[in-house]
Amino acid sequence: MDTETVVAEALSLLEEGGLANVTIRRLATRLDVKAPSIYWRFADKQALLDAMAEAIIAERIGEPVPPLPEHSWRPWLFERLHTLRAAMLAYPDGARVVAGARPTGTPTLAALTESSLRALEDRGIDLAEAATLVFTAFHYTFGHVIEEQDSTGPTTMDEPAKAAFAEAYPTIARAMAYAQEHRLTGEDLFNAGLELIIGTD
Repeated sequence: MDTETVVAEALSLLEEGGLANVTIRRLATRLDVKAPSIYWRFADKQALLDAMAEAIIAERIGEPVPPLPEHSWRPWLFERLHTLRAAMLAYPDGARVVAGARPTGTPTLAALTESSLRALEDRGIDLAEAATLVFTAFHYTFGHVIEEQDSTGPTTMDEPAKAAFAEAYPTIARAMAYAQEHRLTGEDLFNAGLELIIGTD
């Protein structure tokens, strides 16, 4: 049993029941080993989660290729963050796993962040400004996907609950009604927020 096998089985547990389903005990049972065999490869559960986060990201994001010098950084970063979102959405609680990972345990994510900062710096943007923009965009992406994966949404309300909510919070209700009327998807809402952060060309 190698580390790749352990991570693959842990991701299977994640697919089946989300983050709460990933325990060392369940993992050991699935692999038909004792828990110490897993701890021999991973110092603790966080190390396992770091490896899972790296696998989730690496499935969709390869070696970051910076934008060509003559190309704008905005569409490039926009596409990279879309790919990151898709990677996290591929697994239940994928965003929680990735957002909670340590930078030292997720080299693909670290490389993506590094290349994003360099892309902006290479175009004359001050490092402090570049860091604010890039980290805000990444944190927004994590938070948006966590909300997508965790939120029950208005569709779970019965009619009396909807009416009571609309009476108490009419502006929120109108905003929600607008989104429903225009059939705005999670991707539509993600795009709108991301454009506010990184702007458009």
